[in-house]
Amino acid sequence: MFDRTKELLDIPLEKIALFRHVAPESLQGIIDCCGIRTLERQETLLFPEQVNRELYVLLSGRLRIHLQDPQSEPIAYLAPGEVAGELSVIDGYPTSAYVIADEDSRVLVMEQELVWSLATVSHAAAYNLLTMLSGRLRNANRCIGEKMLQEHAYHSYGTVDALTGMHNRYWLDEALTRMVHRASRSRAPLCVLMLDIDNFKEFNDAHGHLSGDRAIHTVAQTVLESLRPTVMAARYGGDEFLVAIPDVAVETALEIADRLRQKVAATEIPHLAAPLPPLTVSIGVTGIVPGQSAEEVIAAADAALYRAKLLGRNTVSS
Repeated sequence: MFDRTKELLDIPLEKIALFRHVAPESLQGIIDCCGIRTLERQETLLFPEQVNRELYVLLSGRLRIHLQDPQSEPIAYLAPGEVAGELSVIDGYPTSAYVIADEDSRVLVMEQELVWSLATVSHAAAYNLLTMLSGRLRNANRCIGEKMLQEHAYHSYGTVDALTGMHNRYWLDEALTRMVHRASRSRAPLCVLMLDIDNFKEFNDAHGHLSGDRAIHTVAQTVLESLRPTVMAARYGGDEFLVAIPDVAVETALEIADRLRQKVAATEIPHLAAPLPPLTVSIGVTGIVPGQSAEEVIAAADAALYRAKLLGRNTVSS
């Protein structure tokens, strides 16, 4: 009954996922109506947006699947016995991926009508189709999950300053704008602190850039460890930091700033031989005025920082 099958197929029927546990009488006539297609290495079998009405059973060789383009990393490889094109055959929509021969291959070609005929006469074949679809969906979910984690990691790299662990200027520009707008709309207080390390250039010149990086990291960590989780802190640039504290008046913000100043002044800078003496910071404090933009708030905090520097450094000013 399967003389032609034995002649054409390179693997036993039970090794083909679609035919597993299907009664021989259900396959009678089906395979005789199928064609065989030979693919050369790198030949494309399916491509995105292609209208497809055929299911392909891999008989020999190997196929690979790409979601974006043929040069992207394959999301899966198909071995003999596995199938391609089943999604578009079942739902009638164009294909959504590239299927390319990774080496010289042979595929059994089943027309859409043959697939449905087989699923109709054989519960085992219908079950096999569902199982294959489930596998495809699980693989797709895995790929989506990995992509989301990757995008989250890329986003983190783009918004976190590598040296300090604080948010960076890119993140600050968006976040502070939202905070200022929200506070202005609700008439809630919001204070902004601008911190600058005193005499940092002299420290950097005297102890080297590596010690300078350690100093920036130490000051940043001291600031982060001294603030509540709801307080926003970011590296503004170089040896400057910005802190935004919601729901506090300027008087309270000045007290917080002075505690930060004292904490930084009491923290030694790690060094290979022995810790280096602590650095100090000058801090400018401002409260937002309804209608101010984020840029205007930063300018006001920067002006307050300048006044703190004029007062002799290691001090706080509003």
